[in-house]
Amino acid sequence: MRLVLIMHAIAALALPSAGWCLVTDPIPFYYFDGASYTAVFTLPDTYFVLLEEEGAEFDRVSYLDLSGYIRHGAALSVDYEPASKYPTSGSVTLKKSISSVWLYADAAMSSVIGEVTAADQVFLYGDAVGSDAVYVRAGSSESYVRGYLSVESVDISYPPENDTSAIADDDPAEDDPSPQPSADDDAPASLSAVVQIILVVSLSLPAFLLVFLLSAKK
Repeated sequence: MRLVLIMHAIAALALPSAGWCLVTDPIPFYYFDGASYTAVFTLPDTYFVLLEEEGAEFDRVSYLDLSGYIRHGAALSVDYEPASKYPTSGSVTLKKSISSVWLYADAAMSSVIGEVTAADQVFLYGDAVGSDAVYVRAGSSESYVRGYLSVESVDISYPPENDTSAIADDDPAEDDPSPQPSADDDAPASLSAVVQIILVVSLSLPAFLLVFLLSAKK
């Protein structure tokens, strides 16, 4: 029994902790329904997913406000926290000639779940896998629906390439106050003043002596 507990402890220590993974090439993001994995959309490269748990074939990750899966090892694990993790831009707008479009539950666009108008806010997650559609979040911040839009009826704005650098450490020099001059820094100025006084006295002394001698002679 003790050996079994030790083996479990070693296995737990061997499991990697949650961390950030860089998407170096576009890869599918999957949902799992308890029986099978379904590719939902393609993750954009140069952005990150948060690794929650590793699996033999699929790793559980989170991306923006989504929880899902990627294939094991499909993203590059990094040992730092990135400054920019997820896209903040990326949108879909209806073409000017179209007033509304259907929102579909599936990438095959066979099941309608709603309607999107030009007044709705539409956030882009990514391109559908194997279909001419995009996976989006449509509606308002209080009420929105996720689904697919046909690329034929919308204009797509993809997010720019991400800065993959780490969060910058605080600069110690910025935290420390500027060094104050010490007493030794004032020494040259004080010495210069003394020298000036000595010179003035030295030049004035002969004049005083001359006046004294002339007065004494008289």
